[in-house]
Amino acid sequence: MSFYSLIFGDTLDNLFTRYAWRFLFLTVGIFFLLDLILSFLNEFEDLSEFYSFNKILLFLAFTSVDAVFDIFPLSAIVSTIICMGAISDSGELIAARVSGKKLSRIIFAVLKPVIFGILLMLVSWQFFIPNLQEAANNLKFEPTSNLSEQKEQWVFKNDRFSKVTDKGTSKEVKIYDLDEKGNVDSIVVSKDIEIAENEWVIKEVRDYKEDISKSDFIWEDAPKLAMNYSMKGLKHMSLTDNYYYWQSINEVADRNKVGYEFWKKMLEPISLLCLIIFALAISLRAIGRNKSVDRFVLGILIAFGFNLLIKIFGNISLILGWSAFWGILLSSLILLYFGIRIIRRV
Repeated sequence: MSFYSLIFGDTLDNLFTRYAWRFLFLTVGIFFLLDLILSFLNEFEDLSEFYSFNKILLFLAFTSVDAVFDIFPLSAIVSTIICMGAISDSGELIAARVSGKKLSRIIFAVLKPVIFGILLMLVSWQFFIPNLQEAANNLKFEPTSNLSEQKEQWVFKNDRFSKVTDKGTSKEVKIYDLDEKGNVDSIVVSKDIEIAENEWVIKEVRDYKEDISKSDFIWEDAPKLAMNYSMKGLKHMSLTDNYYYWQSINEVADRNKVGYEFWKKMLEPISLLCLIIFALAISLRAIGRNKSVDRFVLGILIAFGFNLLIKIFGNISLILGWSAFWGILLSSLILLYFGIRIIRRV
């Protein structure tokens, strides 16, 4: 079998893939319409002189991409189960297997739209959703500047402690340099600091003890500040921002929590595919012909059940100090193992 036929399949594979596309579009459309109605009613409660009706419509437009990919996992599970059931009810599944088509090839053909959607979801998380959500928030929330509100963060790197104070419109920094014995060697302060990706440009430097001016300097390979990312919210961060935020946090509890959210996003493709295979196995094994409603309910129950399983494994990993990566991955692989075993008996 050539690589082209393995990926794109034959005529029968393409037929099943077209069925899958139809059911996926239909399911996403139904769930998105329901979500849009509920979101509109929720936003309509916030209608005000500043937040007008036109802004509500723009807000819903900006957040529509995020809404689509929020419901995509559930839609993918439900549509795949219904599609496979429809193929079985029509007799095409039996005909394909009698003609020598392996069940694994049929499942792969049905999963192609889901795989494409997963890739599109990852691209959107990285490049589109963060900017669209920021634009939506700017529409809904009137910009305000509270100069009395300050945020402080301590960071440490290369024998240097720093306290950064964010006043909203400006940042101040106090830097403690340590000697070889770990004692404070010098303290400098600055009210003019530019924080780039890997360096801090510190100007108008003054010696804290002697209150004299010192030369401007650049702190290369400087630590990353969590306050640069925390205002965006974990859900709408890009994957790279989520990773950098995770690496910039010093507190263990917060670091584990953000790490869990990062791995949950990164492993979403594997988790979703494993869940769909398990759901298909249960559907083919337990549900007979002409049971579309049962398949629909089964898809929803499995999706919510797996989400609960992920949360349980995630919380256990946080409590025990394990990597969230293994907690999420193992729960997915367990479902994949049982799903493959059931499918082999069908």
